[in-house]
Amino acid sequence: MEETNKTFEFHYKIDEKPYAVKGIISSFECEDDINIENMDLEKDKEFIFNVSLMSNPNINLKIFDNTSALVYIIGYKGKEGQLGYIENNIFIPESDQNELVRQISVSILEILLINGSGHFTDQ
Repeated sequence: MEETNKTFEFHYKIDEKPYAVKGIISSFECEDDINIENMDLEKDKEFIFNVSLMSNPNINLKIFDNTSALVYIIGYKGKEGQLGYIENNIFIPESDQNELVRQISVSILEILLINGSGHFTDQ
């Protein structure tokens, strides 16, 4: 599969407060020594992407804390896409489903559906 490397900058307005979110989406490096206990990597590795996010103003949500490996999985358990974390070799779906997290998740899926690499913005 072709390597994915995309960046984006989108702007959201939640409760009349503006947020600028920048992110990087890249192919998930699935080497032989990687094991995610609750996933079939042989089958799903092409649908897993590394994600890194930052926001302005700074938001105290786990998806912006880059100490855990944030990933996006297309088709996880029948969903269009799922943000989550890999911790202790287990995929943990993002449980904070506030409006901003949902909008970011939809934006990531939209970007992944566009062929090629590059920088994407809503401006």
